[in-house]
Amino acid sequence: MPREVDACGRLAGMNAMRPAVGSVPAPPAAARVPLLGVLRALLIGEVALGVGVAIVLSVLAGESSQATEETLRFAAGGAFLVAIAAAIAARGARRRRAWAWTLSAVLQLLVAIGTGIAVIVATWHPAYLAGFALAAAVMLVLSTASVRRALGQE
Repeated sequence: MPREVDACGRLAGMNAMRPAVGSVPAPPAAARVPLLGVLRALLIGEVALGVGVAIVLSVLAGESSQATEETLRFAAGGAFLVAIAAAIAARGARRRRAWAWTLSAVLQLLVAIGTGIAVIVATWHPAYLAGFALAAAVMLVLSTASVRRALGQE
């Protein structure tokens, strides 16, 4: 009985790799979800904004009094942690990991709470509404059926 041999001369099926536990194979072109790209773009936008806010707060902390400096550095650290979590969530969404949906949803809750605290503590400015708007936009994309299905939530 002849065995099949691939182009490299190996027996077919002998060198096949198994997918990692919890990974989802790449979908065919017809099963692609365009809203996953929108979700990733929004999360990457959060990364950029988080790093930008952390840098601005760090610069402001260096120019302020000692009492204010500690608070601003703490806020800058929080913004940087949000940026890291958003980068991880964007990577998980790209690879269609089920935990990416949960991480993204929890991250939006933290962004909304952080924006609320900033509104209460600092002087009101209309720019604070951008934090709420970004969190709402990500949650709207996360709540669509196609994204929930693609990330294993249905």
